[in-house]
Amino acid sequence: MPEEQYFTGKAPAIEISQCQGDLVIRSGMETAVTVKGGDFTAVETETGLTINSLSDLKLNLPPQASLAIQHVNGDLVIKNITGDISLHEINGDVVLVNVGAVKISAINSDLSAKNLQAGLSIETIRGDAAIRNANEIAIQTVQGDLSARNINGPVHLMNVSGDIGLRTVNGDVTIEQGQRDANLRNLGGINNVTGIVGDIRLRGGLAAGEHIFAAERDIIVRWPAGAPLDFSATAPKIVNRLTVDKVVEGENSLTGRIGDGDTAATFKANGRIILKESNIVDPKWESGEGDDMDFDFDFNFGLGNIGMEISSQINEQFNRFTEQFGSKFARKAEEAARKAEQAAERARQRAERQGQYAQQRTRQRASRSYGPTAKSAQKAATASKEEQLKILRMVEKGIITPAEATTLLDALET
Repeated sequence: MPEEQYFTGKAPAIEISQCQGDLVIRSGMETAVTVKGGDFTAVETETGLTINSLSDLKLNLPPQASLAIQHVNGDLVIKNITGDISLHEINGDVVLVNVGAVKISAINSDLSAKNLQAGLSIETIRGDAAIRNANEIAIQTVQGDLSARNINGPVHLMNVSGDIGLRTVNGDVTIEQGQRDANLRNLGGINNVTGIVGDIRLRGGLAAGEHIFAAERDIIVRWPAGAPLDFSATAPKIVNRLTVDKVVEGENSLTGRIGDGDTAATFKANGRIILKESNIVDPKWESGEGDDMDFDFDFNFGLGNIGMEISSQINEQFNRFTEQFGSKFARKAEEAARKAEQAAERARQRAERQGQYAQQRTRQRASRSYGPTAKSAQKAATASKEEQLKILRMVEKGIITPAEATTLLDALET
């Protein structure tokens, strides 16, 4: 594959008019551009280079280079380029790692992005999107699922056709329309989440200010015990398991206040609204205080952390796939991550229901002067967790496919 080198400044402007194959761009020398491909032309300009390729292309650029890419017919990988990046139309997958500000018109497949140092603005993604460790995010349309974590800035989503998953966002969140479920956790700004056709699941406290959540189906809130909240809920069925200071019940409505603070939330659903504490177990049951019992029994069995552990494991695998094999393997790993997280969430919900049932049974037994035995349940939970992690390692080694892994993960729940 022919290779040419062009000496430039530290921050050249690189334009790719077209690449008919895959395009891989990485950082290289401080003041030189290396171009490697089967059939390309490169024209030097006053500010940098203009490149056209009829096949696969690999570029090594100065880290501070800026990029303007018009059309890529295959996959696109960009790593360690901190200048501004503009993408017009990419037909394959897009992988972005440790890059600066990114503006994208259209991705016709999936997006995997992590360690973004500036804003991410996208008009259309026709596949799934997975974003980790980023700043401001603004996306008009996602035709698949969207997952974003560790976002240090605002998130604005106009229309997502699949599931939405946001975790740890230190900025305002605006979701105008979501055609399926929205899973929200650890939101640190002001939230306006409306037009959700499926369920909203909210976990963790909210910042001071006024928040709005609206769903066509259910809204399930897991609120930190004792955290201040002034709330208003409107739905055909409302289940409140929070300890509320002031409660006013009306027809299909409930308002209440917890503690003193400036956090206010409005919940509107056409299905159910369920309000409950993050910790479903009374502390005295976990510590044994208040009763003549000498056992320590956690009804959650530690299963609440399985999703987090699985996510951590699969994210490591995803990163290795991206580094070693490129976007196609990264896409498989991210799909496995999404399905594994969904299976883990179902397992967590099942464990919660079993924990509530076990708590009720234990109280009944305690009234008859003998306590429950948790060893078998804890052992089963531990085994299940270990089995799930083994399955994920099998995906990494190529022993089983992501689809087979999902089947095995689901089987552990039955």
